[in-house]
Amino acid sequence: MIAEWMQTFVAVAEAGSFSAAATGQGVTQSTVSKQVAALESHLEARLFQRTTRSLALTEEGQRFYDAAKQALAAIDEAKARISAAPQAKGLVRVTCPQSLAERKVAAMVKQFLDCHPGIAVELVISDRALNLVSDNLDMAIRVGQLVDSQLIARRIGVARRMLAASPEYLARAGVPVIPADLKDHDCVLFSLLGAGNEWRFTGGRSVRVNGRLRANCPSTLRAAALAGADIVQSARWLFEDDLATGRLLPVLPDFEPEPMPIHAVLPSGHHISARTRIFLDFLAECFAQDPLCRPD
Repeated sequence: MIAEWMQTFVAVAEAGSFSAAATGQGVTQSTVSKQVAALESHLEARLFQRTTRSLALTEEGQRFYDAAKQALAAIDEAKARISAAPQAKGLVRVTCPQSLAERKVAAMVKQFLDCHPGIAVELVISDRALNLVSDNLDMAIRVGQLVDSQLIARRIGVARRMLAASPEYLARAGVPVIPADLKDHDCVLFSLLGAGNEWRFTGGRSVRVNGRLRANCPSTLRAAALAGADIVQSARWLFEDDLATGRLLPVLPDFEPEPMPIHAVLPSGHHISARTRIFLDFLAECFAQDPLCRPD
């Protein structure tokens, strides 16, 4: 998104007006104005000095223009390398959590392999963080906050989460109305979640929940919910099919749990192969197009 704003900003600076830039890009003047305004808001700086008759770069705008030109040139070079790299060959070994692999990544890998016949991918499924070096892995896809600062990480998406339960459980135990009501319910706890039994919601709300069942695998959380065992919290993709059939129902739909970042992690101090870079860029594009995973 920022790259698009930068391109629009550079077009305006070089064209000398919003209308001329809009014509050159084949969009409306309103679109150009909104993108420049969004960029200025993001940078917290005014980039153009506007009058009724003229448009000029501010001092901050001139500095940003020079930097933006270099950044956009680097992006174009990177794109050219990717498009010119169908000859990349070999195996990419990637570790990924089970539910994310089953619900999202496996289909992405299939698309990738169709586009790159010279590259093979091995998925190493684990809900625990494997060691990239000792386990001979090229990349890891990890959900949640990262704790190892020695690794190279690229944020490629988010896991939007929700609460769910079976109709039988809600009929028996009642339907929570606000997060505080969860204190009166049993909840299935994900033992690998760093926050423990504290469930956090957007807007700063949080509640400490109780539950006698813990599991270290999201698929087990889902299975427990389907069996009528309490309320579970996990990524929305885990429940898509069950919600569509009514086997599970959303709980507290007006209160969204804090989303968790999805990172692609690479070993630092090691050469990153062209095939790994191509695969990483492909994954990032796939996540960006998925409404349940695209980064904000």
